[in-house]
Amino acid sequence: MLLGLAPVSPTMAQAPQRVVTVNLCLDLMALRLAAPGQLVGVSSLSHQPGLSVLADQARTVAAVRPAAESILDLRPDLVIFDQGTHAGVKRLLRQAGVPILEVPFATSLEETEPLIERMATALGREDEGRRLIDEMRTARQALVWNKSPVATAIALQANRGTAGRGSLMDELLRLAGLRNLAAEWGMPAFGRLSLETILAGQPDMLVVDGESNADPARATELVEHQALKALAGRARIVSVPMRTQICAGPENFEVLRLLAEARP
Repeated sequence: MLLGLAPVSPTMAQAPQRVVTVNLCLDLMALRLAAPGQLVGVSSLSHQPGLSVLADQARTVAAVRPAAESILDLRPDLVIFDQGTHAGVKRLLRQAGVPILEVPFATSLEETEPLIERMATALGREDEGRRLIDEMRTARQALVWNKSPVATAIALQANRGTAGRGSLMDELLRLAGLRNLAAEWGMPAFGRLSLETILAGQPDMLVVDGESNADPARATELVEHQALKALAGRARIVSVPMRTQICAGPENFEVLRLLAEARP
């Protein structure tokens, strides 16, 4: 080693310079972790304000389709995928000599931390990963309800959908001190509820996406039903933007904050 010259960090020397992600949740995490200019491609979903909490930031990065040709056009030196998805695309990229990182899909806040660690390491951004994890732990400590549940709730989505057992919203409702009636009724992570079932359950809180419901459509007609509006006399209706509850990550603490403010 020449005197007076600092050694080059192996992490920095080997960090990829042109990274692509093709999944909304991985897009959001990469946007938080990557160095300026390091991320060169994200899915088109991350550009949509209704789905992406980082839409403005994502629009500074090219939108890419989950197809080998679209990805290769960006000349990536790392592509990050969910495990178990796009097997054919991964095969073609490997044949083209493009490095691939496969990570498990995070379905809970607990699963988010190891995902952040893996992605931060792959990007050569370990310090940024630790900072993000510390911020999430601080927010969790401030917002999580550590006592017995104080109320019942039902999350209502488009097309009579609800968030049942094992869903991210189920976890968030529990962390906010609420009993998720859909989970208690044995509904799966993504189930459907009839109007009669909702009314019979007499929930203390209805969690809806007020932004989507602002534009009437058949998909959201249940949420706008007069019978549900009649519940407003006893049930609190809480608007939680869909974009904050799609992916497990820092945006979930906005959900916890909104639920905490409405909690009896």
